[in-house]
Amino acid sequence: MQIYFQNVYMFLGLDFHSFWSAGWLANQRGYLAAYDPIQLAEVQYPQVPKPTDVSQYQFYPVITFFLPVFLLPFQALARIPLTPSFIFWSFINLAGSLVYLFFFSRSQNLTFGGRQIVLACLFWPFFQSMYLGQIGLILVVGVGEFLRAFLNSRPYRAGFWLGVLMIKPQILVLLPLILFLQGQWKTILAFGGSAAILMLISLGMISLQGWGEMSHLVDKLFAGYPTTVPIGMVNWRMIGENLSLMGLPAVGWGLTVSGILLTLVFLADSLWGRKINAQNAPLALLGIFAATGLVSWHYHVHSAIVLLPFYIYLLAKSQIPEKWILSWIVFPGMIMLIIDILGLIWRYTHWEFYRYYPVFLEGSTGLALSAWTAYRALRLFKQFPEQEADIA
Repeated sequence: MQIYFQNVYMFLGLDFHSFWSAGWLANQRGYLAAYDPIQLAEVQYPQVPKPTDVSQYQFYPVITFFLPVFLLPFQALARIPLTPSFIFWSFINLAGSLVYLFFFSRSQNLTFGGRQIVLACLFWPFFQSMYLGQIGLILVVGVGEFLRAFLNSRPYRAGFWLGVLMIKPQILVLLPLILFLQGQWKTILAFGGSAAILMLISLGMISLQGWGEMSHLVDKLFAGYPTTVPIGMVNWRMIGENLSLMGLPAVGWGLTVSGILLTLVFLADSLWGRKINAQNAPLALLGIFAATGLVSWHYHVHSAIVLLPFYIYLLAKSQIPEKWILSWIVFPGMIMLIIDILGLIWRYTHWEFYRYYPVFLEGSTGLALSAWTAYRALRLFKQFPEQEADIA
């Protein structure tokens, strides 16, 4: 439908357009250009659909916040024209993710057949990642390999794969600190080493001046740059952003702060006095990553694709019911239907209500699903036997 209505790169492929643009600028003008909003706008503007009258049209580019070292694959993709590159990237993401999940499952003696493939493809974060042209494959492999290393008691390898996940630092808001507090020193050492190497390589690619430019971009990210769409996130921040636009900032930000504190208190209570090990890691990590989505300041539903390897593992081990992952399929579908119905009501009755209701409803659904996942996974983790044979 997006192709039919010529909305490619306005919605469909939106994030890939940003990655490709940054890669193209890095190739043609150097790495500093890849972080310049003005030059990004220059590259992106011709490809996006625009209204007939552009006199009042204000265009904001979608900015890529990756470290320069993570731009390398997109520099390669930017040597191909945008649309063929997006098609190729989509194929690699879909096929690569499914092949990796098959490999991951086989390595742990788990089943990964037709039913699991369908569940994975319909999993809302997976679908959103594909739709936007996000980096789902990198996240699935990074999290899956981290989990495999943890299950196989290979802490240095686990720490290395945590470093790879620095491509999206917002998904690491909680886990490294938790591992540090639990005394998982080898994993933390490897993570710190790999993170330092990635940052030093990136520094060499853009210099101190470029590092300063990136810092300014991060400031824009936290301040709510328009194309970061904070009102459509799946975190507690989203509540504050939306209620502020409704004229209830005190209520909104009060709920945001309360939600973050409640999440952290619940997480601390669930983990207190219990060591994350190869026996209980899948449940613990599922809960931690779900909770991360709630408290991180920048977190969209596509980032929750990091939950998928844990779901695949736990479902195959019959440690959780299938309804857990089905909830990430059924409820978003129901919300989309409700949004369409409300849109028809708005169109034919001219009844005015909150104009951003679609993203608010979607974000609230993601928030509820993440909170439910964190609660259920960490409750089960707390009930998990302290001593049990290795499950790896």
